[in-house]
Amino acid sequence: MDELRQSVHDLENERDTHKQVAKLQEIGRKLLTEYVIKFKNIVIEPLRVEAYYYPYNDTSKFDDPCAHPSSTKVNNFGHLYFIEEKYGYPGVDLCLSLGDYYLSFLIKNSRIDGKLFKQMDLYEKFQGDWKEIQKDDVLHRIENNNKIVLYTSRVGLKEARTKFFHEKLAAVTEIDNQYDWEKGFGKLRTIASYLVENEIEETDENIRAILHSRSNEVKKYCEEIRKNKEKN
Repeated sequence: MDELRQSVHDLENERDTHKQVAKLQEIGRKLLTEYVIKFKNIVIEPLRVEAYYYPYNDTSKFDDPCAHPSSTKVNNFGHLYFIEEKYGYPGVDLCLSLGDYYLSFLIKNSRIDGKLFKQMDLYEKFQGDWKEIQKDDVLHRIENNNKIVLYTSRVGLKEARTKFFHEKLAAVTEIDNQYDWEKGFGKLRTIASYLVENEIEETDENIRAILHSRSNEVKKYCEEIRKNKEKN
């Protein structure tokens, strides 16, 4: 837990956008590989999370106003927050704020006792007990599961609302599950980005290790991503 808190402190002190995005990705990876959410006799495995960080007292630091605003989420670390339907699309946030700012990771996909849950499903399962659940410290450290974690765009945001619309602020694992994807950031492109960014050759074996099948489409995306990088 100390390492996760340190990552949050590092984020607090960072003003470089690229490093902030990298730090948010790092925190997302830790949540998917080193932690589960636990309360009562329930264990939730996060499989896909979206980062929402907004230092509202200094918006020039990281101006991403997409975080659901609530004073309950401020200086709140390790607790869940339920976004009620009256405020928009319902969901469950994991709060990681250690100061006067919003920092939470929306649980887009998860697993409980072998069953997969989407954002709305998870909210509906526990909405009757949300007031009690929000009081619990739910983050529990586990042995690193060494899952492959990929990064992609958050889903369902309006491009006009945030300059971070295209940033890869969603962390996802077990990519062969049935997830929803933002247009232009599909599963195969996400895999291709992972391979290129990590300088992994797009062989059938390497693609199969992630996708569990061959894909010439992934290879084409890899070529496209490299060409775009060369242009920029």
